[in-house]
Amino acid sequence: MELKRRNWSERNHRELKQLLAGVRPGEVAVFDWDNTCAFNDIGEALLRRLAFGLEFRMDRAAWEASLPDRIGCTGAVLLNGRPMPLRRVKGEILSAWERLRQRQGRLDNDYRAFTSGLLALNRALEQTPGIGCAFAYPWVNFLLQGFSPAELDAISRQVVDREARAPLRRRAVLDPGRRWRHDWLDGVRLFAEMRDLAACWQERGGRVVVSSASNRRLVQAAAERLGFPCQEIIGMDLEVRGGRFAAKLRQGLLPNLGAGKTANLRRLGIEPALVAGDSGNDYEMLTAFAATRLRLVVGRGGRGALRSLVRRARAGEPGFLAQEIDRRRGAFRANGC
Repeated sequence: MELKRRNWSERNHRELKQLLAGVRPGEVAVFDWDNTCAFNDIGEALLRRLAFGLEFRMDRAAWEASLPDRIGCTGAVLLNGRPMPLRRVKGEILSAWERLRQRQGRLDNDYRAFTSGLLALNRALEQTPGIGCAFAYPWVNFLLQGFSPAELDAISRQVVDREARAPLRRRAVLDPGRRWRHDWLDGVRLFAEMRDLAACWQERGGRVVVSSASNRRLVQAAAERLGFPCQEIIGMDLEVRGGRFAAKLRQGLLPNLGAGKTANLRRLGIEPALVAGDSGNDYEMLTAFAATRLRLVVGRGGRGALRSLVRRARAGEPGFLAQEIDRRRGAFRANGC
């Protein structure tokens, strides 16, 4: 099969066809998942499902253990842009959770306080200097403790199917006391261009690996349900004890983001010829391997180091490509970059 043009930019389509023509048997292409292979974040969609369905299997002691009052030297989070003590925010969210579990008090207010608070806190942890994704991404996986692998697989399939059908639209939930608000975009869409690229790579004897900061089993369900071809998925993976997930990452792998992505690939003996990513957590993976012949940044590249790769792509430097997306449609932008 030939790589279809679809909405690839002219240069990207040409350069990718040239790379595919030289794929050697067993050569590896590594793709990030969220906003690289598919538009939007499937990990956040799973968290919303568990929050709105009140499906967590944790008691208050487990919640408390998962989230200390101070993370490193930081005791406050930027919640909707305003600093708030982490201890206070956590306490109010967990008090609402306890009342919901015991069916006490004003359930609607407690429900809104818990759901908006948990979702807003997750984003705040990511965006607060001194905390960031290095803490937030493993933490959101620890919230899966108590589920069995079979239960998580079933929920993951339901989340993927729901997000694939959902219209792309903005939604929000607001705390009754107006202390915090969480906004999000519904819907997940597989990029047909990335599916084609992975299929072409495999057809030529190459190997496709997905490396994601989301939960591995969740991404596996997304790849299977949405029809993305790959041989291996690396992601956040929890230990299983007594048939249930524990609040600990599986031994032998680092948290799969940033430099951890590169380290995990190297531990598995993977030196990719093609790497695709969309965020700062993919920068090391995009730049660390001498064997990489082509680096593809999907989207504008955000701020920081990844933007430098986008600039190099726009300048026409060999080995660097950037492809813009249309966020209104959840699709590649025709002739974008």
